[in-house]
Amino acid sequence: MSASKKTGLARLLEIAGTKQWLLLGSALLVVLHAVLTMIPYILVFYILQQLLSASLEAATVTTYLYWASGAVVVSFVAMFLSGAFSHLAAFNILFELRKKIVEQLGRLPLGYLDQRSSGGLKKILADDVERIESFVAHGIPDVVKACVLPLLILGYLFTVNWQLALVSLLPLVVLIVSIPLLMNTEEVKKAMNRYHRSLEEMNAGIVEYVRAIPVMKIFGQTATAFKKYSGTVNGFQHFFSEWTKIYAPAMGMVISFLHNALLPVLVLGLLLYFEQQLSLAVLVLFLILGVGYVKPLFALASLLNELSMIDHGVKRIDEILFDVPVPAAGHRQLTADYSLYFEDVTFAYRPGLPVLEDVSFSVPQGSITALVGPSGSGKSTLAKLVPRFYELERGRIRIGQTGVDELAATALMDQVSFVFQDNMMFYDTLYNNVLMGMDKSREEVIAACKVARCHDFISQLPEGYETHFGDRGVHLSGGEQQRIQLARVVLKDAPILLLDEATAYADPESERLIMTAFNEIIQNKTVIVIAHRLSTITEADQIVVLRGGRVESTGRHAELLEKSELYQHLWRAHTRAREFEIKR
Repeated sequence: MSASKKTGLARLLEIAGTKQWLLLGSALLVVLHAVLTMIPYILVFYILQQLLSASLEAATVTTYLYWASGAVVVSFVAMFLSGAFSHLAAFNILFELRKKIVEQLGRLPLGYLDQRSSGGLKKILADDVERIESFVAHGIPDVVKACVLPLLILGYLFTVNWQLALVSLLPLVVLIVSIPLLMNTEEVKKAMNRYHRSLEEMNAGIVEYVRAIPVMKIFGQTATAFKKYSGTVNGFQHFFSEWTKIYAPAMGMVISFLHNALLPVLVLGLLLYFEQQLSLAVLVLFLILGVGYVKPLFALASLLNELSMIDHGVKRIDEILFDVPVPAAGHRQLTADYSLYFEDVTFAYRPGLPVLEDVSFSVPQGSITALVGPSGSGKSTLAKLVPRFYELERGRIRIGQTGVDELAATALMDQVSFVFQDNMMFYDTLYNNVLMGMDKSREEVIAACKVARCHDFISQLPEGYETHFGDRGVHLSGGEQQRIQLARVVLKDAPILLLDEATAYADPESERLIMTAFNEIIQNKTVIVIAHRLSTITEADQIVVLRGGRVESTGRHAELLEKSELYQHLWRAHTRAREFEIKR
């Protein structure tokens, strides 16, 4: 996917895609509205002319009033339909844009998400997209009106009196000259970048503070004392103070001039009137319309400023949409060999800081391989490379004779199940939490839950499988949530199973149930298990000991106790931890 070179309004129209016809229809209706808006003013001018010349007739007034009333009604209908068209386009764009962003995020490597703050992504998916939707719904029609109406007014005024019309152009000239000078400076652009950066940091700080409230309470801390939060808020406040210093004085002078722009028109108009070079009706018309177009121009300046802010959001959205996803692979079919091969695997989250270096070992089909090692040795990272959550820096991972990078994402995911260390539960029914959108029957879901040892506690809940998890539903223990994850794995029935600390949050009873379920699940599957509790993997077919991102040794439990100092150390530490007791 190549990045779009368009920016601003052109990029927004590009984003609109197939909905451009709705925006075009809205724009044409706004033009009609602007034309019809002029009619009552013109008719009043004609009435005033005839009134002053004593040639006004009642029938003429009645006709003019009918025309004016008709213009107002049609103008109202045109504006209503314009708003309906633009809102319909905006809501469709909002839906399509969020859909595209979410789909693209799903195609990007996990490393991309690791590098982005939750506050930053929230700002893009919520704030930036909502701002685009609002601008399309309201801003684009307003931009069209703000451009067309002043042109109509000035065009008509030139047909009435070119001298006063020229004087009326002064506010337009001031705006044309001042706005680019004020808004397009490098200083302003830098300030806008700081605005978006500080807003993202503040959002991230707020999210982190909300998540940390229980810990903050325990240690007697407040929002003010939470430096990351208070610092980001203060940073945002500092930006606005700096922005005010830069922007407010100059803009204040421009606005002051525009508010008094009627004075030159009045002075010249009176001179021409007393020299009998124009009528009172013309003078009144220019006093009403001579600077009447300034208000739409004010709106246009504000809209252009808003568009500048939106453009930053669009660029951030484009950073996601045009980022390089996980390379799409072909559609090679796997053979019946589900052995795993790691060949000189090297990976780094950041260039120059490898987490894994030249890791090589194999996991025969139907066997269990345990990964052990100190924290930070790369165990979880290694497991996440199998389903291509990250892309290798060097080396290869194969399933049978097929590299994981040669398989289409859907084909690869069909072969792999993953039980994560962190339990991922959705605010939905427990049934849907197990089903996960898979094409399985209710009987299959219940059978999977029985294998995973979670059917009993689900059945005892008031609404059974239809019980909702989350804030307004049931809260499950860590062990219960872990068994829900195992039920998903059973239901999927993939030939390759990756378990990252499957009993991490389980109490002793839950751990017993999980291990019992685990022994049923792994039958005839190729398994990689990561475990800190070494007693759970003593019967593994193979144990791979990792140290500093490298394979230190491999073998079975008894063998490693003889030849691996690191494994001996880990086993002694595990044994001491099990024997630990509180003493007074």
